[in-house]
Amino acid sequence: MDTHRLRYFLLIAEEGSMSRAARVLGIAQPALSRHVRILEEDLGVTLFRRTSKGVRLTEEGEQLRATAAGPLRQLELAMKYAGSPLARLERELRLGVPATAARVLAAPLLGSLASAFPKVNFHVSVADTDQLVERILNGEVDVALINPVPDGRIFYGNLLEEDLVVVGGPRSDLRPNRPIRFAELADLPLVLPGSETGIRTTVENTALRLKIKLSSRYATDSLQVARDLITAGQDYGVLPLSACDDEIQRGGLRYAPLREPTLTQQLGTAVTSQLALPRGFATKLTEIIGDEVARLVKSGAWAARLAPPHPGDE
Repeated sequence: MDTHRLRYFLLIAEEGSMSRAARVLGIAQPALSRHVRILEEDLGVTLFRRTSKGVRLTEEGEQLRATAAGPLRQLELAMKYAGSPLARLERELRLGVPATAARVLAAPLLGSLASAFPKVNFHVSVADTDQLVERILNGEVDVALINPVPDGRIFYGNLLEEDLVVVGGPRSDLRPNRPIRFAELADLPLVLPGSETGIRTTVENTALRLKIKLSSRYATDSLQVARDLITAGQDYGVLPLSACDDEIQRGGLRYAPLREPTLTQQLGTAVTSQLALPRGFATKLTEIIGDEVARLVKSGAWAARLAPPHPGDE
């Protein structure tokens, strides 16, 4: 099977339109349709269904996108950097990722990095923003994804923003088609993150501004503990979907959008001026992180939006 047909398939799925994908690729639409037919014949399945607005993936198409996107990306990176001096670089790279993003980002990102830098060993720290900033400044982490922080020692580059939602147990009456107003949080027992940076600060500052008194019996730095408390039906949480999407899909948790106001979480890359990485390696590293985040967002695997540059970006 030609890998370029898989690339065509993934682009069509991303664009949701055969004609738009053809324009992006710079090829005629009939030729692109022919490649799709050949791919479907090779696999023995139908990948797309036509709609009035374009095309939609079938169940088999969704499965192919979920399983093919990561390996294809890794293969392309391996081929791209095969002749580069960076492919011969031997060292350890210490990455930091927040728990809310680790579940959706860690595996595909590490796969892509390992393909581009086959001789690099990776050490991943999962922690909240406050802890990751401390580890960056202490030289224990080279590059991390964090919430924005007002610290001049940190160089921050914004990547994405994701809406926060209200999360409850399987017997709660939360529904994705019935938004919860922020003021309604006053009637719910909440479990909030222990870190004072990020989600907790956003929620508490909004409550102060709106003069709303919140009830929070628990605060924890452990996302797993928070999810366990919420699943048990004892409390509610305010989290991004990326933190609990798998439990929601299995029915272990329920959620509702948060409105009036809508709250968001921003994430971006962070390093210090003392970053002890070769310049070319650091540049390619941040490029791959940005590309992987963009791929996950555009594919729908990460329920977020690519963010405009942060005012502090270099």
